[in-house]
Amino acid sequence: MDTLTAMRVYTCVVKLKSFSLAAIELDISSSSVSKQVSQLERHLAAKLLQRTTRRLFITELGEVYYQKCLLVLNQVDEAENLVSTLQRSTSGTLKITCNMTFGQLQLASAIALFMQQYPDVKVDVTLDDRPPDLIRDGFDLAIRIADPQLPDSSLIAREISKVSLFVCATKKYLKKHGTPQQVADLTDHNCLIFVHAANADAWTLKNQHESVTVKVSGDLRANNSLIIRASMLKHRGIANLASFVLKDHVKSGNLIRVFPDHLPEQLSVFAVYPERKFTPPKVSLFIDFFRQWLADNQETNPWA
Repeated sequence: MDTLTAMRVYTCVVKLKSFSLAAIELDISSSSVSKQVSQLERHLAAKLLQRTTRRLFITELGEVYYQKCLLVLNQVDEAENLVSTLQRSTSGTLKITCNMTFGQLQLASAIALFMQQYPDVKVDVTLDDRPPDLIRDGFDLAIRIADPQLPDSSLIAREISKVSLFVCATKKYLKKHGTPQQVADLTDHNCLIFVHAANADAWTLKNQHESVTVKVSGDLRANNSLIIRASMLKHRGIANLASFVLKDHVKSGNLIRVFPDHLPEQLSVFAVYPERKFTPPKVSLFIDFFRQWLADNQETNPWA
């Protein structure tokens, strides 16, 4: 007798409360189902089920054994799934969603290198600043900046990097409107707002003595930080943007950091993925790869 097979047949009978329905679900004959259960009872020297012409009853011992069978079979399934997953570790499609600008300026370069290193992995990328529904939309992984705010307990958020934000403006804007001397002076300036940032309308700066948060406003609000950057470069206001958005324009000397003696506000980069007993290796593989890529390529302070 194959004990595991007999246990699967038995648990199916108990679940469906029927030998005939179990036979249909398992795609075997009713006589095979009956034979498996009878052999199991002889092997255990215990009565597991009582049958009448109309109903099927599980005995007290049968109920205890049923619960143990579920545990054993679940562990067997997990072990088999683990082996199967490991066999597919460097192949298949990895479906990723990411913040728009971070995806364009950071993730894009990393993905190209990842696919060179793991040519059997296909990558499907969606860029969107709106929080995704990973389960509904079938994403393996989300890369998000700021607090991921996970109302769904079936998700895991793993911090993989930090992003520094810098308050800055062009020389021309500051020459015309003056350079803020205190954080509170920002209320007198045209502040350009990236609406999807966690700190969109309230910018926080710290020095050695205190942390100051000021509510800001301006004539431009946008859901993409590149629009904010473009307006700032046209001398229209002050912006609070991530280092990876600013770095190429800082080198020209045109952008001035406001409050250089204050510490920049920092946000976190999270890898967010569905909670599973065993995370697919393609997901773990990319998270580790991207974390190292960010460590090697992130420019924390473009003015340094």
